[in-house]
Amino acid sequence: MAEKLRSARRFVFYLVSWIEFLISILAVLGIISHLFGIGPFWQFFQLESLTDFMRFLFDALISIEFVKLLCRNDLYSMIEVLLFTVTRHLVIQHLTMLEILFGIAAIGILFAVRKFLFIHPESYEKMQKRREFID
Repeated sequence: MAEKLRSARRFVFYLVSWIEFLISILAVLGIISHLFGIGPFWQFFQLESLTDFMRFLFDALISIEFVKLLCRNDLYSMIEVLLFTVTRHLVIQHLTMLEILFGIAAIGILFAVRKFLFIHPESYEKMQKRREFID
Protein backbone atom coordinates (compact mmCIF):
# COMPACT_ATOMS: atom_id res chain seq x y z
CA MET A 1 0.00 0.00 0.00
CA ALA A 2 2.81 2.41 0.85
CA GLU A 3 4.47 1.74 -2.50
CA LYS A 4 1.24 2.58 -4.36
CA LEU A 5 0.98 5.83 -2.43
CA ARG A 6 4.58 6.70 -3.28
CA SER A 7 4.05 5.97 -6.95
CA ALA A 8 0.85 8.05 -6.98
CA ARG A 9 2.72 10.96 -5.35
CA ARG A 10 5.51 10.58 -7.89
CA PHE A 11 2.97 10.63 -10.74
CA VAL A 12 1.27 13.78 -9.43
CA PHE A 13 4.66 15.44 -8.90
CA TYR A 14 5.76 14.75 -12.48
CA LEU A 15 2.36 15.79 -13.83
CA VAL A 16 2.51 19.19 -12.14
CA SER A 17 6.13 19.55 -13.29
CA TRP A 18 4.93 19.24 -16.88
CA ILE A 19 2.13 21.72 -16.21
CA GLU A 20 4.74 24.09 -14.81
CA PHE A 21 6.72 23.72 -18.03
CA LEU A 22 3.61 24.51 -20.09
CA ILE A 23 2.96 27.61 -18.00
CA SER A 24 6.50 28.80 -18.69
CA ILE A 25 5.84 28.41 -22.43
CA LEU A 26 2.63 30.43 -22.05
CA ALA A 27 4.58 33.16 -20.24
CA VAL A 28 7.15 33.33 -23.04
CA LEU A 29 4.40 33.49 -25.69
CA GLY A 30 2.60 36.25 -23.80
CA ILE A 31 5.76 38.32 -23.41
CA ILE A 32 6.74 37.86 -27.06
CA SER A 33 3.26 38.85 -28.24
CA HIS A 34 3.43 41.94 -26.03
CA LEU A 35 6.93 42.95 -27.15
CA PHE A 36 6.33 42.54 -30.87
CA GLY A 37 2.72 43.73 -30.88
CA ILE A 38 1.53 40.52 -32.53
CA GLY A 39 -1.76 40.68 -30.73
CA PRO A 40 -2.85 40.36 -27.14
CA PHE A 41 -2.15 36.70 -26.43
CA TRP A 42 -3.77 36.95 -23.00
CA GLN A 43 -7.21 37.61 -24.55
CA PHE A 44 -7.39 33.87 -25.23
CA PHE A 45 -7.71 33.54 -21.47
CA GLN A 46 -10.30 36.34 -21.30
CA LEU A 47 -7.90 38.68 -19.52
CA GLU A 48 -7.68 42.43 -20.01
CA SER A 49 -3.96 43.21 -19.86
CA LEU A 50 -0.47 41.80 -19.53
CA THR A 51 -0.62 42.46 -15.77
CA ASP A 52 -3.73 40.29 -15.43
CA PHE A 53 -2.03 37.61 -17.53
CA MET A 54 1.06 37.65 -15.31
CA ARG A 55 -1.14 37.53 -12.18
CA PHE A 56 -2.89 34.49 -13.66
CA LEU A 57 0.45 32.78 -14.39
CA PHE A 58 1.87 33.54 -10.93
CA ASP A 59 -1.29 32.21 -9.27
CA ALA A 60 -0.99 29.04 -11.33
CA LEU A 61 2.70 28.66 -10.41
CA ILE A 62 2.01 29.19 -6.73
CA SER A 63 -0.72 26.56 -6.89
CA ILE A 64 1.64 24.14 -8.62
CA GLU A 65 4.34 24.72 -6.02
CA PHE A 66 1.74 24.11 -3.32
CA VAL A 67 0.83 20.77 -4.91
CA LYS A 68 4.55 19.90 -5.01
CA LEU A 69 4.73 20.81 -1.33
CA LEU A 70 1.93 18.35 -0.60
CA CYS A 71 3.68 15.65 -2.64
CA ARG A 72 7.13 16.09 -1.11
CA ASN A 73 6.31 17.15 2.47
CA ASP A 74 9.59 18.95 3.10
CA LEU A 75 10.67 22.40 4.18
CA TYR A 76 12.49 23.02 0.90
CA SER A 77 9.17 23.05 -0.96
CA MET A 78 7.62 25.34 1.65
CA ILE A 79 10.40 27.88 1.16
CA GLU A 80 9.87 27.73 -2.61
CA VAL A 81 6.14 28.41 -2.18
CA LEU A 82 6.90 31.37 0.07
CA LEU A 83 9.47 32.70 -2.41
CA PHE A 84 6.95 32.53 -5.26
CA THR A 85 4.30 34.20 -3.14
CA VAL A 86 6.50 37.12 -2.09
CA THR A 87 7.85 37.49 -5.62
CA ARG A 88 4.32 37.57 -7.04
CA HIS A 89 3.40 40.29 -4.59
CA LEU A 90 6.47 42.35 -5.54
CA VAL A 91 6.12 41.94 -9.30
CA ILE A 92 2.36 42.25 -9.78
CA GLN A 93 1.26 44.78 -7.16
CA HIS A 94 1.99 48.50 -7.38
CA LEU A 95 3.82 49.01 -4.09
CA THR A 96 5.46 51.86 -2.25
CA MET A 97 9.22 51.89 -1.84
CA LEU A 98 8.95 50.81 1.79
CA GLU A 99 6.80 47.80 0.84
CA ILE A 100 9.30 46.88 -1.88
CA LEU A 101 12.11 47.11 0.68
CA PHE A 102 10.22 44.81 3.06
CA GLY A 103 9.55 42.36 0.22
CA ILE A 104 13.21 42.28 -0.76
CA ALA A 105 14.15 41.78 2.89
CA ALA A 106 11.67 38.90 3.11
CA ILE A 107 13.21 37.27 0.03
CA GLY A 108 16.68 37.77 1.52
CA ILE A 109 15.57 36.15 4.77
CA LEU A 110 14.07 33.20 2.90
CA PHE A 111 17.30 32.73 0.93
CA ALA A 112 19.33 32.94 4.15
CA VAL A 113 17.09 30.36 5.82
CA ARG A 114 17.47 28.06 2.82
CA LYS A 115 21.23 28.53 2.72
CA PHE A 116 22.20 28.46 6.41
CA LEU A 117 19.39 26.95 8.48
CA PHE A 118 18.12 24.24 6.21
CA ILE A 119 19.46 20.79 5.49
CA HIS A 120 18.45 19.46 2.09
CA PRO A 121 16.65 16.09 2.29
CA GLU A 122 19.42 14.30 0.38
CA SER A 123 22.04 15.62 2.79
CA TYR A 124 19.85 14.61 5.72
CA GLU A 125 19.57 11.05 4.36
CA LYS A 126 23.36 10.88 4.01
CA MET A 127 23.74 12.04 7.62
CA GLN A 128 21.25 9.39 8.77
CA LYS A 129 23.18 6.65 6.95
CA ARG A 130 26.42 7.80 8.56
CA ARG A 131 24.80 7.76 12.00
CA GLU A 132 23.43 4.24 11.42
CA PHE A 133 26.86 3.11 10.35
CA ILE A 134 28.49 4.63 13.43
CA ASP A 135 25.91 3.23 15.90
